Amino acid sequence: MTGPKALVACSNSELRMNCFDRVTALGIRADAVGDQRGFDRRTEKDQYTMILHDGVLDIPEDSAKHLLLLEAGTELDDAWAEQVRKLLDVPVRDLEEEDDLENPPPPWLKNSNRGW
Repeated sequence: MTGPKALVACSNSELRMNCFDRVTALGIRADAVGDQRGFDRRTEKDQYTMILHDGVLDIPEDSAKHLLLLEAGTELDDAWAEQVRKLLDVPVRDLEEEDDLENPPPPWLKNSNRGW
């Protein structure tokens, strides 16, 4: 998979789950950790374009291109999602230009360019 990758690094499990769900709903690849040990392991293994965190973990300034602080009780609303989308340059799908969602073609027609 290509594109930006985000890490949700929150000790607050509810905030971590909500943020992870919202980020992945935007079509962004994401991982989530809840403690410093998990954070250190993930950042040794992968590079992230954005780290969303709750300020509890020790997040080095140079660990990602974008660091976004999430406070407990943060409303993960459409404005927040739009901010994340803009920072990561994630395109918005235009459903009017997509296939007819009410009457999608059979799966074998969608993949006809595979030469089967």
